[in-house]
Amino acid sequence: MEKASKNFAAIAIFIVLAATALLHAAWGFGLVWPGIDPQSLVNTVIGDPNISQIPPLPITLAVAFAIFAAGTCALWGARLIELPLPRWMQKTSIIVLTLIFTIRGFITYWPNGPLVATVEPFQSLNFTYFSPLILAIGAGYAYIWYTFKDT
Repeated sequence: MEKASKNFAAIAIFIVLAATALLHAAWGFGLVWPGIDPQSLVNTVIGDPNISQIPPLPITLAVAFAIFAAGTCALWGARLIELPLPRWMQKTSIIVLTLIFTIRGFITYWPNGPLVATVEPFQSLNFTYFSPLILAIGAGYAYIWYTFKDT
């Protein structure tokens, strides 16, 4: 049962992060959905009042790659795939990703946190959808970490 639930968590994380990575890559190539123009896209998915356009393609693709790699680490941590990397990196990556996603999720709810000055609709979407999903991903990584076997 533990293995099945760990596998489910890893696959769910991978699917969500792979889709997110694909969307980031598409934004880098000019897709403006879910906005209607570049500024509305920025206001929806970044929310920083000082940014008026999506970052350049190389940066956007680097972010997409990092998100996809994080999803791949979930599969690796659950031992659904093998990567040609040292074993110590397997558990370390799960610990680091647990911390990254959990902290990012909680930052939204800190009264004077770094995301308090974001613009709409990002602020509402982040509070209602983005951060709960990010916290769920962090919980999934924590579960993979909790069930991790060193052998």
